[in-house]
Amino acid sequence: MLNLTDKTPFLGCERVSVQFFDRDTPALQDISIRIAEKESVLLLGPSGCGKSTLAQVLSGIIPRSIEAWMKGEVYRPDRVGVMFQDPDAQFCMLTVEDEIAFSLENRQVPPAQMREQIERLMRQVRLDLPLDKRIAELSGGLKQRLALACLLALEPDVLFFDEPTAQLDPENTGQVLQDIARLRGEKTLVMIEHKLESVMEWIDRVFLFGPDGALQGSGKPEQVLRDHQEAIKRYGIWTPRMWPVTWRELLDDPQHELSQRLERQWRAGNREAGDVEGARIQAELLGAEPATKAPVSPSDAGQHSGREPLLQVRDAELCYRNGQAVWSDVNVSVQPGEWVAIMGPNGAGKSTFLKMVGGLLPAKSGQVLLKGIELGKYKSDALYDCIGFVFQNPEHQFIADTVFDEVAFGGRLARWPKERVERETERLLADFHLQAVAQKNPFTLSQGQKRRLSVAGMLLKNQELLLLDEPTFGQDAATTRELVERIRERNAAGTTVMMATHDVELVASTASRVLVFAEQGLLFDGTAHELFSRPDLLKRASLTEPLAHEYQRRCKERKEEIVCV
Repeated sequence: MLNLTDKTPFLGCERVSVQFFDRDTPALQDISIRIAEKESVLLLGPSGCGKSTLAQVLSGIIPRSIEAWMKGEVYRPDRVGVMFQDPDAQFCMLTVEDEIAFSLENRQVPPAQMREQIERLMRQVRLDLPLDKRIAELSGGLKQRLALACLLALEPDVLFFDEPTAQLDPENTGQVLQDIARLRGEKTLVMIEHKLESVMEWIDRVFLFGPDGALQGSGKPEQVLRDHQEAIKRYGIWTPRMWPVTWRELLDDPQHELSQRLERQWRAGNREAGDVEGARIQAELLGAEPATKAPVSPSDAGQHSGREPLLQVRDAELCYRNGQAVWSDVNVSVQPGEWVAIMGPNGAGKSTFLKMVGGLLPAKSGQVLLKGIELGKYKSDALYDCIGFVFQNPEHQFIADTVFDEVAFGGRLARWPKERVERETERLLADFHLQAVAQKNPFTLSQGQKRRLSVAGMLLKNQELLLLDEPTFGQDAATTRELVERIRERNAAGTTVMMATHDVELVASTASRVLVFAEQGLLFDGTAHELFSRPDLLKRASLTEPLAHEYQRRCKERKEEIVCV
């Protein structure tokens, strides 16, 4: 740990409070922190507690670019760089080369030297793309790696990372965090991150915040997690799944609390899909109330006498603007009541598949049928009475001026009675903890609040098919459990759910079926347990095992080693 008492802090603030002009309460209140030069720190707290606001204050975005009332003292070096949750928020050029060159121009790098530096930066972040590749054609993961290259081109003294891996698959998550970790000791690093497994090892200090934005404590990672264990659990903050426990400790002690929990979780996932008892155990392990009805399993699909599929995709192909196939020869049949997870590496076409079955993108060839009728034959209002869509970027679906009106919009459009609209809207605002911001503009919310709002708005009406693109990214543990429970309730009532996600733990605990897109096609269609028992498929799709599956595999390998000896 760096000694912070020897010199004036390199980065920090004294008695800082911040309040946005459209809010009744402060986002930050009387915050004082000190960060030493080349120290790596983590800002930890529940969604909406002000972590991003603090990063914006320390980096100078508030009040320079975002207007807010602020008092207190802030000190920082001249050169800082910020990576946002949404990389599109910081791009201003059209192509990869021009975007990195823009950062170099800010440093007055001569044009003759730019090409060499651009290529070096792209190698550094594993960005293997043509220089003239249009940014709009990149997946979310590739955009985030481009954003990192642009930040490094600025040669900042301090780097702020606001959930840099939120939209990345496991493989890209690991690569980006490795790239950031290599900067430790070279630059001052300030992290906001929910995925902590690959972060805690190189973080010097953790600042813990409560839901009200107050600083609860700080110290070395192990110290904060130990001393504030009850508060962290109460606030619903994600903690590392294992750290600081090691695999050797777990494998040597089958009675360890975590060993026992992983064993129960694996047994629950190993049950037949659709098994009510398995669903009950999985819900318990996720921290949610179990649904009374198990989801439909793929093994049961097609066995519903006299029932036609809700959704059929036949020989579908989807292409980029340049004619290159995203994927082709895709055939999928989805029965009413299934919970289908869609997985695969960044750029494999998960979001485009959802947009195609939701009627937002036309297939180049093939058919998409909803209840036996091609999507193109539906009128828009009839189609979206059947389908609800939650976008990966929540802001893409906001159309109202207040949070209340955003949730109420669908009911008003359907001409529900005023009393019903208000009753159902108030219920959803309460379910998603949005009552306090009901009269605020959706675009002024935190990223976590925006995500909750996007899901709440789509749950007002009881559509038969709910399409969710990364519904839990950027959420703390408590909010994730609540989001999943609301979706679980809707699924138990008969709504078919199709969910694109990188979260293998979420898939293992909820989905009755998994579709994996990779290698320009549909690589896998089956149960989560079948998928996570196939290391060859996981590697090809840039996926990792859920912890319970990895525990079982390591236990088996350990027993085989003992037998061999």
